[in-house]
Amino acid sequence: MATKKEEFKTRVYDEAVRAVERGWNVIPLSIKSKKPLCEWKEFQTRKVTQEEVDKWFTEGAPTSGGGKAEVFNLALVTGSISGVIVLDCDNDEAVAYAKKNRLVSPIAVKTTRGYHYYWSHPQHGKRFQNKVGGTSREWINVKGLDLRGDGGYVVMPPSIKVNEENIPTHQYEWNVADGHDYEDVEDFVWQGSPSDVEEPEVFSFDTLDLSSVKVASIADSMSIWEQTENRVKHLGRLLSEGDGTDDWMVRYCGQMVRRGLTGEDLWQSIINYNEKFFDNSKFTQKETDNWIKTKIQSSLEMDRRNHPEDYDKNGQRVEEKEEVEIPRSRLQPIYIDAVDRMLKDMVDEPYWSNPLIPEATITQVVGFNGHGKSYFLSAMLTALSSGNEFFGPYEMGRPAKVFYMDYDNPRRTALRRMQEFNKTFGKTNGHFALWSPTLISPEDGGEMNLMEEKDFRLLGEWLKVVSPDILVIDTIRNAFRGLEEASPKDWGVVNLVAKNIRNAGVSVILVHHRNKPGESGMGREAGSTAQLTDVDTQVFITQVFKDKAEAKAKAGLLDNDLTIFTLDGREFSPYNYLQAQMNADSRLSMVTQISFGKVRQQTELHQTHYIGWCEDLRTGEKYIVSTKSKKQQALKLILKEKKTPTETSRIIKVPVYEIRSWLGLEET
Repeated sequence: MATKKEEFKTRVYDEAVRAVERGWNVIPLSIKSKKPLCEWKEFQTRKVTQEEVDKWFTEGAPTSGGGKAEVFNLALVTGSISGVIVLDCDNDEAVAYAKKNRLVSPIAVKTTRGYHYYWSHPQHGKRFQNKVGGTSREWINVKGLDLRGDGGYVVMPPSIKVNEENIPTHQYEWNVADGHDYEDVEDFVWQGSPSDVEEPEVFSFDTLDLSSVKVASIADSMSIWEQTENRVKHLGRLLSEGDGTDDWMVRYCGQMVRRGLTGEDLWQSIINYNEKFFDNSKFTQKETDNWIKTKIQSSLEMDRRNHPEDYDKNGQRVEEKEEVEIPRSRLQPIYIDAVDRMLKDMVDEPYWSNPLIPEATITQVVGFNGHGKSYFLSAMLTALSSGNEFFGPYEMGRPAKVFYMDYDNPRRTALRRMQEFNKTFGKTNGHFALWSPTLISPEDGGEMNLMEEKDFRLLGEWLKVVSPDILVIDTIRNAFRGLEEASPKDWGVVNLVAKNIRNAGVSVILVHHRNKPGESGMGREAGSTAQLTDVDTQVFITQVFKDKAEAKAKAGLLDNDLTIFTLDGREFSPYNYLQAQMNADSRLSMVTQISFGKVRQQTELHQTHYIGWCEDLRTGEKYIVSTKSKKQQALKLILKEKKTPTETSRIIKVPVYEIRSWLGLEET
């Protein structure tokens, strides 16, 4: 009488023979782990022979360790090699979803917790990748609903599952519907993926599924955009499957959620990150959107669990509200014995673009005609309003709503610039609003001279309509027509307009022309020094030229007169430094120096920087390269080169306490 062991081996052999006769590829599996006994990659492209199968059962199946296994399970190699695709439903929810959406076939296998549904491979030359439910954008968001296609395998009958004592607890069995046979699988050709059918639920920020996806740590989240940018640059292409796209996306989503983004702001920020760094060519827009929504869900729920103090009882993010009435008992001056405590508890000043644009302040941007001050501002503010984390050396806050009043540029220039920067830095949608007298008729509010009270009131109406976080007036000379630039009284009007808007919580950027240099070779902003009375930050924009004669004629800076020092002590001119960062087959169209004049609150980040405006000669894609801020240098040294804050302090000449604050660490 045959033993149970011999009976099992006979059943496995018979099943393997039938599989080979059907043209299916099979491999031996470990009974304990569901893993192939030996390297099986070759069987994804090469058919197993009957002679090989016979040897498995007469001599033992070869193992990766060089031994032989007498008893083993059986697996079907899925994909075009066998002509079979298997839908793996590993729980009741997955089975129910497959049945509801007609994803079941009459040829099935009863597994431990669900079913395997066998489908015919279309054999149209395209690969069907293995997919895992609930994790990837190319597959439906149902956990336990997986696809085994090209490069995959599934456990076949009559394989068994054993417990720790090697006692069988389940045996895989065929479950073929009445009136059907195994050969009928050819009649059930897989038509696509479950992403072609309706989602089981409509995404809502109010209804979130629990997720165990780990959101990035503080150290990682501070430079996710830059890390992704570096990774893409290293690869020489956008991120695609196999590059950890799920991990990158959920880390960035987690960062945006922690920074307080919600609703449309959060969505737009993630969309721009995705379009900037991810290759979506293999997926439909719906598949991509569903994938992003899943990552947002994970990050929102994780943030709620980790920071319950930031949410109300309904799970909504709590917004800070200003107190309207202040009791007299709270009117207390500051005495010296409280200073140490207050400095320790004080948070950094909030910025829209650090350190260029502090929130609710007045910034003056100054430059010579033709040096690109408007070009720089438009690009930087597009990057900010579209949700970029960095614009060169400048770290961005949450996406800001910008109202850009362009008095200077012709209509075609204004529109093409807006189009160009949206393509380069991401779509701004409703976050970047342009006003121009060349595009809006006087009857529709397109004529404003801010020296006149009626037009100042009209500006107030525009601000009510747009509700911006940042207002740009470009330029002062054309916005305040009739301004006597040498008159402190006239500058008082400019200051009054800017202060009233700033006091409403809006950051004001005033763009001003710079006088041509005199005999000393130096130039300064045009007009009375009264213009700086209420300015918090003054930014100079100057173009750098390689040709000495051109630099002199255009009042620019000469490349050879300027030096950039790298962390390892090497010296470069701005052009050489920036060209070393460019992609292959690119050209450097312009180099801009950004420096500071008056700064009310000086920080370590108020450095002179250089930005290179580049174009890919093959694709026409525009991009920027730049020098690095002290903070970017510090994070690179600590996160990538594993330097300590003290070692980093010595290298970049910044106090340790400042570096620790950039890392979000408490002072020691």
